[in-house]
Amino acid sequence: MGWVFLNGKMVREDEAAVTAFDHGFLYGDGLFETVAVHRARPLLLREHLERLLAGAAWLSYQHLPTQDQLAAAAGKVIAANSVTEGALRLLLTRGAGPGTWDPEGYGPPTIIITAASGTPYREEDYHRGWRAVISSFRQDEGSPLCHLKSLNFLHHVLARREARARGAEEALHLNLRGELAEGSISNVFVVRRGELVTPDVASGLLPGITRAVVLDLARKLGLSVQERPVQPQELQGAEEAFLTSSLMGLMPLVAVDDRPVGAGVPGPVTARLRAAYADLVLAGPA
Repeated sequence: MGWVFLNGKMVREDEAAVTAFDHGFLYGDGLFETVAVHRARPLLLREHLERLLAGAAWLSYQHLPTQDQLAAAAGKVIAANSVTEGALRLLLTRGAGPGTWDPEGYGPPTIIITAASGTPYREEDYHRGWRAVISSFRQDEGSPLCHLKSLNFLHHVLARREARARGAEEALHLNLRGELAEGSISNVFVVRRGELVTPDVASGLLPGITRAVVLDLARKLGLSVQERPVQPQELQGAEEAFLTSSLMGLMPLVAVDDRPVGAGVPGPVTARLRAAYADLVLAGPA
C-alpha cells in the first residue's frame, strides 16, 4: 500500500479521498503534471512546477502553494514510496465548494501528489519505434485549454483508444485548419532534408517540457530547427520523425496510418538527440 500527499498530509493511498464537491471532480477544473523519476530524482521538476503554477494562476486559483513547498512534498512522496525509477504525478484543482459550476466560493486548491515505480515504455519500443494514426478527433487551436495540461483530458483518451483499436501506439491530432498539432500524449517532431521541424504553439498544442529541452538541444548541436505549421503530408515525405513526452523522452515514430516514415525504422537524428537528452537530463541535476 502506497503513500499519497493530500492537502498537506501524507496518507495511505486507500485513505486518500476528496469531497464529491471538488470543482476538479465535478467539472474537470484542475491541472496535472507527470514527472519522470530517475535514481529517486524527479527530472526537470522545476519546469513542471512552473507550468503547473502558471496554469493555476491563469485559471485564477487562490492561495497557491509555492514551488518550494510542492518540491518538498514531491520528495516526501518519492521517499515514502521507495521510488527509484518511475513516475511522479502532481494534481491541483480549484478545490471544494458549493457544488455549482460557478467557480466562486471554491478553494483552497486541492493538492494530490502520488509516485509509483515502473515505466510503461520498454527498451524494445525505442529500437522498433512507434506507429501512429491520424485521429478523427480534431484539436481546436483557438481554445486556450489546448495550452493547459488540464483534467479535461477525455479528448486525448478517446483518441488514444482509437489508435489502439487501429493497431497503433499513438494518435496524432490535427487542428481545425487540418495542420498537425500534437499526439494524444506527446509532441511531434519531423526531420525533412536534415532540418528538424515541429508544430508551433499556435497550431494548438501543449508546449511540452521535453519538447522545449529537445529544441534547445537541437540548436546547440547545430541542427536547423523550425517551429511552424506542419501539414500531415509532411510526415510521409520525412526522413524520420519522433515523439516526445516527460515519461517516454524521445520515441521514434516509424509509421503513420500504416505508411512508413522514411525507411520505417528509427533514424540517426532521433538517435543523436535521444543520446544528448539522456546525457543532459538523466545524468544532470534536476
